[in-house]
Amino acid sequence: MQMLISPVYWLLMSELFPMHVRGVLTGTAVACQWVFNGLVALLFPIAMAHFGSATFFVFAGINVLSLIFVATCLPETKGKSLEGLEQFLEKELGKST
Repeated sequence: MQMLISPVYWLLMSELFPMHVRGVLTGTAVACQWVFNGLVALLFPIAMAHFGSATFFVFAGINVLSLIFVATCLPETKGKSLEGLEQFLEKELGKST
């Protein structure tokens, strides 16, 4: 995940969450990320024991799916203000954030 979605994750957290809940949602997202990091560290030796080097194909597949998600689902934020992004997302999602 460090190659594809991780840098995007840290950047977009600060840009896409609405201002009035940004702190809470960023803290929640980071906590979830560390829980999943812990699960990977816990389960990786078990997966290696059962599947051997094929375990790495799972991680490769997750990276490919992450790349597809980033390329197709996330909005371009370059050159946009935080307020402009919030208005864009409200319009795209069809509801107020």
